[in-house]
Amino acid sequence: MEIQLRCSELISEKIHRIIAKTEITISVDAKIALVERGFEIPPGTLAIIFDPVDYMDAIELLSRNSESKQGGPDTITGFSNNRYWLIPIKDIYHIDAHGSEIICHSDKETYYLKNTLQYYGETLSAHGILRVNKSQLVNIMNVKEIIPWFNSKLVLVLKNNRELEVSKFYAKVLRRTLDM
Repeated sequence: MEIQLRCSELISEKIHRIIAKTEITISVDAKIALVERGFEIPPGTLAIIFDPVDYMDAIELLSRNSESKQGGPDTITGFSNNRYWLIPIKDIYHIDAHGSEIICHSDKETYYLKNTLQYYGETLSAHGILRVNKSQLVNIMNVKEIIPWFNSKLVLVLKNNRELEVSKFYAKVLRRTLDM
């Protein structure tokens, strides 16, 4: 896993020593950024904001996701039109649970998935797939706008202009994650 690092020199030295023992590498072009609160968030990245005293928690989160992903593909398998398809994670817009059905929406197609919503939420979190309410996950990299809504909720407008409502609980988590 590659990450960008935006933090103080002291924290940077500590993080470099720790991640030298993991599968994580530092790259200026990485799509995921580890950003100390108060530092600039790189445009076009999924940023994990941390306080200086919590840098170990942020690294542990990245390490866990890196270990679970080692050598793993950047796709999931879905079923559509009587065929199984490999779906690139970057193409996923959102994943919905409708009763016992789990449905993945991409920009071109809708697919049925085999596992639970919780499984995909945990497995794909390192790719920027976040839970927004009890029955939906969204690929944060395919969000075009975030609109503040009533009762501390948010509305996400995706690149395909579909709107998803973020519940009050997950809106708090999203605000913290995106430093809003």
